[in-house]
Amino acid sequence: MFKRFLSFLLATALLSMPVLAAPAPAHTVNAKSAILYELSTDTVLLEQNADERVYPASTTKLMTALVAMEYGNPTDTVTVTREAVDGLYELGSASYLLAGEEIGFMDLMRYMLVASGNDAANAFAIHISGSVDDFVDLMNSTARRLGCTNTHFTNPHGLHDEDHYTSARDLLLIAKAAMENESIAKIVSEDEVTLPVTNKHDRTTTKYSTNYLLSKKATGDYYYEGAVGIKTGTTTPAGLCLVAACVKGDYTYYSVVMGAAKEENGRNGQFDETIKLFDYGAENFSQQVMLSSSEPITEVPVRLSDEKDAAVLTPSENIVAMLPNTFEKSDLTMDYTVDEGVTAPVRSGDVLGKLTVTYGEKTYEMDLVASSDISRSTLLYVLDRITGFFTSTAFKVAVAAVIALIAIFVAYVIIVNRRRAKRRRSRRR
Repeated sequence: MFKRFLSFLLATALLSMPVLAAPAPAHTVNAKSAILYELSTDTVLLEQNADERVYPASTTKLMTALVAMEYGNPTDTVTVTREAVDGLYELGSASYLLAGEEIGFMDLMRYMLVASGNDAANAFAIHISGSVDDFVDLMNSTARRLGCTNTHFTNPHGLHDEDHYTSARDLLLIAKAAMENESIAKIVSEDEVTLPVTNKHDRTTTKYSTNYLLSKKATGDYYYEGAVGIKTGTTTPAGLCLVAACVKGDYTYYSVVMGAAKEENGRNGQFDETIKLFDYGAENFSQQVMLSSSEPITEVPVRLSDEKDAAVLTPSENIVAMLPNTFEKSDLTMDYTVDEGVTAPVRSGDVLGKLTVTYGEKTYEMDLVASSDISRSTLLYVLDRITGFFTSTAFKVAVAAVIALIAIFVAYVIIVNRRRAKRRRSRRR
């Protein structure tokens, strides 16, 4: 239950990932769809057809790993069934596991994520759920929980099926969730793994990562310093796919490239396009103060001070964001409301308004606060109290009451005098 709650929190955070519609240099990815994201600032730096449905191929195994770690036991020994391996070796990448083979749970995870074994993915499904179909149900429910809106799985390995699809944005959600798991993150960063002897293999087995960004051993042409994963995928309908991550300085970049192609010079497009994306992010964006808490925004009139007649309002906090290096303050749109009838004393930090700042498609809301203290004048305060008393409702009611009493008294005197005069006239007669 706790794991599911964490997943829910993660999904909530990711669903609110800001899209930075910024005047950065244009960059087109030679692929069907792509997305570039920076983790520490929670910022999407570039997207291209990111919500378009695509075939995930073996990037599917990220979800398989995530579900396996959530519902399985890493200390288990997995027994590979005949169902897990039958018919797979002719269809795509496999670890050449044998029916009846007993292998440790985490070793099987390395087979699946480093060597991209389809048989390993099936073995996980059957071990955890008893059948591939039941495991796929877990995959789809987990995708929904993570906030994936364009994803549907029909198998745990990614071999082509028309009803097996995702999107670049959904794969980013899945990849980020998977990398939250330390065991998965460690495995996908390994360029090779050596697996132990089993009851079916009497020698250790060394497997090399299909992600050429990680190592110079397979082909140094694609090695990228700082790369830390994550997963490749290739089928004819899906094209060349890569979900990748790298650490450069203070930033961690995630990229998803789906449906790249073999280039005319024979190079693999998914790696080249990913490298271009990482370089694009590193060269064109940096964390900057979008708006400083010392930046004057407006003023509000202040009464009863002989020191100042207005308070200067500033943002309650700095707005720090991942921004294009070409960012200018003039790119911001600001709207604000301020309090009326502000009376001294005012203390620095008093909330006296609200500020809305818009940059591209991202909106920030915060308080406007007084930038300094403003003292109250005793003389002006006393005069205001006196003036206030004479203009108050209570005073007006009191005056009206006195006038009414005087009027009653005058009327009473008049009536009494008339009666006396009448009595005098009566006596004279």
